[in-house]
Amino acid sequence: MPFDPAIARLIQAARLYYNYNLSQQQIADKLAISRPGVSRLLQEARDKGIVRIEVVDIEGIGLGLEKSLQEKFGLKKAIVVPNEGISDDTGLKVRLGMAAAQFLDTCVKDGMILGVSWGSTMQELVQHLRPRRVKDMTIVQLIGGIARAKYDTHASEITLKMSENYKAIPYFLPLPNIVDDVRVKEALMSDTNIAKVLDLGHRAEIAVFSMGRLSHQCLMVKAEYFKTDEIDDLLAQKAVGDICSRVVTNAGDICSPELDARTIGIDLADLKKKPYSIAVAGGLEKLPVIHAGLLGGYLNVLITDEEVAVRLLNMK
Repeated sequence: MPFDPAIARLIQAARLYYNYNLSQQQIADKLAISRPGVSRLLQEARDKGIVRIEVVDIEGIGLGLEKSLQEKFGLKKAIVVPNEGISDDTGLKVRLGMAAAQFLDTCVKDGMILGVSWGSTMQELVQHLRPRRVKDMTIVQLIGGIARAKYDTHASEITLKMSENYKAIPYFLPLPNIVDDVRVKEALMSDTNIAKVLDLGHRAEIAVFSMGRLSHQCLMVKAEYFKTDEIDDLLAQKAVGDICSRVVTNAGDICSPELDARTIGIDLADLKKKPYSIAVAGGLEKLPVIHAGLLGGYLNVLITDEEVAVRLLNMK
């Protein structure tokens, strides 16, 4: 077989990652490419059969956690990724993104509407999707993503990449996800094009989203949707995080009806009706909002990590 430099590069990246346990960033530095570029090389190596992964759960720990989560919270599906070998938050998001991409690929069908939110976990998901054509498929952005600051939420980029992966038609929501006045929201929603996008989100058979914890360092603060005193007020009302930009309490209820009325995007009530409402979130800092989402019944598929799964099973 003639030497193929492209295949050689795939093998090199795979060996560095799987045999020598280098991080994706270390490999990126070594190969002089971006970290997402390394992720794509590793995925391509798997797609071409260069890398074959076999998980031998000799004690059935992973499957046991998944089954227990499904039974306790009435889930359609639970997927639990291991924490072993993960040294940082990025590593966990990569693992969650890979698991979510594999599961999502089993759900999509011809003629479907798929709704997606934004965030760093969703970015990892789209990096690991298996390219394929799905006939008459629509991808819709579920929540507004334009930040007030220079911070980039990558909302439209995620929707676009997912539509390119499935050869689907993308629909974007080029708006802030929270506005200053409910009258501004009403005016925006009266626009025919915006109303169409929101309706597609309402009718989507699949919604895939992450969850964000509420803190003074969270993404919603970086995007300048909240000021310090507003965060303090929400935390005082037992807010634990957001689900599709809807801020919820530790009991899974909407924290501030006034804030919720100014939020643009899919309603939490709509998530309950989806055949597949897929939440992808992990890390102990997100445990409260994941638990709140489960209590509220906003998801029927949970993709998380072992540490969170164990804590969830020990919570009331």
